[in-house]
Amino acid sequence: MAFSGLHVVCAYAGSMSKRDKSQSIMGDIRWSESPSSGTPTTNVAPNPSDSMGDPMFRIYAAADSWVAIGTDPDETANPRFLVPAATEYDVFVEPNDKLAWVAA
Repeated sequence: MAFSGLHVVCAYAGSMSKRDKSQSIMGDIRWSESPSSGTPTTNVAPNPSDSMGDPMFRIYAAADSWVAIGTDPDETANPRFLVPAATEYDVFVEPNDKLAWVAA
């Protein structure tokens, strides 16, 4: 089955305790979703962790997509950003942030 829509993975950015030995971009994965266009994720970003690092979203879209992140994201208005098709896009997020998107 071909991938369509948009997929987001929420993870911590590497490991705070091992930053001197590696530069891992995505560490402990907390959740992932493929939300429908115009519908915010049901999960939210966790709090930063001393042992895990800062939370981040990794976004992958099948088509160019407008994406908004926040506690009540609106993908049709600013602030929003463009995620190019077939490109992994990483962004740091704040606790309780969600993601919403719409095809460009």
